[in-house]
Amino acid sequence: MQRRSLLLSLSMLSLGTALHAQSAADTGTLYIPFPAGGSSDVFGRILAPSLSRQLQRHLIVENLAGASGSIAARKVLSRGGGADALFLASPTETILAPATLKSAGYKPADFRMVGLISRVPLGVYVRADLPVQSIDELVAYARSRKDTPLSYGSVGIGSVYHLAGHAFMQAVGAPMTHVPYKGGAPLMQDLMGGQLDMVLFPADGNAITRLSGGKMRMVGITSATRSPLFPNTGTFAESKTLPKFSTVDVWGGLFVSRATPEATVQTLHRAFQAALEDPESRKAMDTATGGTMAPAMTLEQLARFYSAESQRFENAVKQANIELN
Repeated sequence: MQRRSLLLSLSMLSLGTALHAQSAADTGTLYIPFPAGGSSDVFGRILAPSLSRQLQRHLIVENLAGASGSIAARKVLSRGGGADALFLASPTETILAPATLKSAGYKPADFRMVGLISRVPLGVYVRADLPVQSIDELVAYARSRKDTPLSYGSVGIGSVYHLAGHAFMQAVGAPMTHVPYKGGAPLMQDLMGGQLDMVLFPADGNAITRLSGGKMRMVGITSATRSPLFPNTGTFAESKTLPKFSTVDVWGGLFVSRATPEATVQTLHRAFQAALEDPESRKAMDTATGGTMAPAMTLEQLARFYSAESQRFENAVKQANIELN
């Protein structure tokens, strides 16, 4: 009887170990480099269910904020190459963080882009009680506040929004105070709460919901022409004070470590495209992006896009002369 019990226990232990191994193999993590509630988090939670179905792998969405997204970036790289560590990222984490943070410890080429979700211009948002209605009025107001500079927010030092805000400050020719946050959600909460004066942030579908509350407004947009989402918001090109001002735009996509085998990258790429074509996911993404979904690209096109963007953003950092930290 004791021998039979021992054999049964060993069999159950073996079965449990096998099931645990199978469970671990069928589970992956989609890392979001910012707290819940921001645009990256919204995109990730829309994408994860359909991507899980395509990969036949349960994807856990994990928000890992801090250091302009470089903490999440390092986590992805530390897990090696595979389909179990995916990264929903933007230029902030993949290109700008290693260009502006000495502590980042990686380079843009350490990542490979699997798919592109959207690419949108930036809007100039101000708190509701700031006495400006346009770019020209904002410029004049900022120049009048040299003794008490306006504040602008970002999701961290070296982020897209820091770079854009810094470029705006230089173009205005007046001092402004940079206030870094760990993510877009707390940044926008402070803007709507009146603790922050302004921010350059994506002019996408998520902005429509934020603006509808009346606690902030958009006074300008960085696109060459007016956005169909915000037809009443003027562009910099239409302004009298900064008609030639231009800055970086922002995009988001799915990345993996460069160490990921080619066959795995191919599988992930096909799964990503199929996930975006899922009617339910597509509808939700169109709402979140405001219909600014990027066209489908091959892996070769994505590689060229990412290489060109890396060079463009690195040049923008040099021109902005943002100090390394």
